[in-house]
Amino acid sequence: MSAAPTPTPDERADVVPDPRDRRVGNRRAGGDRRAGREAPPGVERRGGERRGEDRRSDPPDIELYRGSERRINEYPLSPEELEFINAVNAYKQRHGRPFPTWSEVLHIVRALGYEKRADGDGA
Repeated sequence: MSAAPTPTPDERADVVPDPRDRRVGNRRAGGDRRAGREAPPGVERRGGERRGEDRRSDPPDIELYRGSERRINEYPLSPEELEFINAVNAYKQRHGRPFPTWSEVLHIVRALGYEKRADGDGA
């Protein structure tokens, strides 16, 4: 008995191509659209309406840039807020962690003595 040779994975299979396949032909068949348009050296090629003047000369207005973001020195902090900030900073310094995880923040809050109320009241 002679068995038909099994095709190797590298051989092309006789399958019907998917009609939805849009990968037909070479997409880059056209010529280089930049051909023949070499700009002389020293000429700004990125001109247009979107390109304004050089904005590096004048610094942006910080208040417009930051918006209405509150800064830590612009409003008084309560003693509880200061205690929490100091506890987080001490934890970060002690453990060498610049950004504690939420689990670590919960650990800090519990170490400060906060507990979840049993009655379910959020206040």
